[in-house]
Amino acid sequence: MLSERYRPMTWNAFVGQPVIEEIRAACDDPWLFEGCGERWLFESEGIAGCGKTSAAYVTAHALGCAEFSIERIDSRACSVADLRELTGHMQVYGISTNGRRSYIIDEIQHLNRDCKRMLLGILENLPTHVIVIGTTTRTTWADEIEGLFSRWRRFRFKKPSAPDVAKHLERIAGELGLSVPPGFRFLAYVQGKCGIELKGNNIRACIDQLPDTLRRYKGRSNAEAA
Repeated sequence: MLSERYRPMTWNAFVGQPVIEEIRAACDDPWLFEGCGERWLFESEGIAGCGKTSAAYVTAHALGCAEFSIERIDSRACSVADLRELTGHMQVYGISTNGRRSYIIDEIQHLNRDCKRMLLGILENLPTHVIVIGTTTRTTWADEIEGLFSRWRRFRFKKPSAPDVAKHLERIAGELGLSVPPGFRFLAYVQGKCGIELKGNNIRACIDQLPDTLRRYKGRSNAEAA
């Protein structure tokens, strides 16, 4: 999939997300890991595919976690037993020189109530070498558990800037040698994909469906010309 090939791997690879600069600056905070682990939450209200998980991986690397010291947790399949086992793993240092480990809890809103309660206890006692990064598309996921929201350092992602995404797609098309039919407008394409419907990974879909979209547009243009 093209969206995986062009998944951001560095800060500069993100487009249309001002919050990235905020996260980047937070990684240089001199008070990080002072006396306790870090708990960061990357959230966007109803907007999927806007870079939260990619930002979580880049953040983990920026904070000194080696690749094998980053673990992604699927909240849909997570159980209390899994979290109990996780607390034991957290006591083990990572393989980097600073020993840091990162746990990315993807789509954290899917944790059941018992898991959320246990997560609250885990966050209160994080080892000093651990960072937990949660991602979510629902900003009220923890309302039912008192005190859970207050444990996080929260960063709000928004719907990416359509002009920035359009320029990014144009660069991708150029790198892949995709033929862009006369009259095709990248901005209109992005606005059509992301401006009306926000269900699903529509930001990533803009990249994945671009080749087929260009071919269909060219075919339609040729048919109309005939």
